[in-house]
Amino acid sequence: MLGALFGTAFWWAVYLLVFRRDRRRVRNGVLLLIALYSSLSTLARLVTTTLPMGDLLVLAGAAVALLGVVVLGVFMVFNGLTMVRKEGRSLGNLLSGVVGLALLGAPVAASALVLTMTPAGLGAGALLALLSLHMGLAFLVFLCASVPYQLFPRQLRTGGIIIHGSGLVNGRVPKLLRSRLDRAVTERERLLALGEDPLLVPSGGQGEDESRPEGEAMAEYLIEEAGIPAERVHTETESRTTEENLRFSHRILDEAGHQAPYVVSTSRYHAFRAALLARSLGYADEAIGGPTTFYYVPSATLREFLAILSYRKVWLAVSFLPSLAFVAVLVRAATLSG
Repeated sequence: MLGALFGTAFWWAVYLLVFRRDRRRVRNGVLLLIALYSSLSTLARLVTTTLPMGDLLVLAGAAVALLGVVVLGVFMVFNGLTMVRKEGRSLGNLLSGVVGLALLGAPVAASALVLTMTPAGLGAGALLALLSLHMGLAFLVFLCASVPYQLFPRQLRTGGIIIHGSGLVNGRVPKLLRSRLDRAVTERERLLALGEDPLLVPSGGQGEDESRPEGEAMAEYLIEEAGIPAERVHTETESRTTEENLRFSHRILDEAGHQAPYVVSTSRYHAFRAALLARSLGYADEAIGGPTTFYYVPSATLREFLAILSYRKVWLAVSFLPSLAFVAVLVRAATLSG
């Protein structure tokens, strides 16, 4: 037991050290997941060895966890329906509902395939189960990396705040984008108290369904509604992606005589990916996030997860190779035994 306690303390120490050094890393999620697993494993051993009917308590905890997965699946299905009702039909709005159906249906489908006891059924069932497990672990790593980043942002002393744009509604700033702007205004007030007067760069080009550039509408909001002096707002209106938001805004701030790193203001769910992109571009920027309407968070979080997977698709594929090898061996053994 003493060894387990030392092991748990070791993993927490490693995680905290790495997280403190650079919060903008996916590997932080891996280390936190290991630390959490070690903690739960140690707790389970303590319960089973020190409490009456400890084994039953641990089994009950596992059953509650499995029930939680079912509840999560049902919640995601209903969230998908809410997204479609409030935001309209689109692939992104359907995402949470699709994931909920997968959570509920994948175990049933995998079990049904395995119970066929045919080589093809065994292989397909095992592949589905391992793929679900693989994606589930990847999502947990993402959550363990992104949630602490959102909760414990690193506060910079800087001369520039970059504000990421999002879609306009009838040419005006909607609630989601307003939260990003308001978060930037709050950050400006913090910097003013430290003696810095940061330049704000609202960044966003004009989408195909928009009547004007996002950056223009954002600058209008900052000056006319938030009361920011016009000379402290420099608008960027050419970007089309998050990467371009960063590149073009850095150019504006650098040309204005400021020195990186800068603060990036976006939505809370988007902050970790924005920070990852900044790091990949060689910037030391840190991202902060404004609040988002609750029903929108699950779908937005899943989109962020898929986007980050696209940055790490080679690593994801390589990590799944052992599972493919296991399925191949399983199918081969079932074929020979048949």
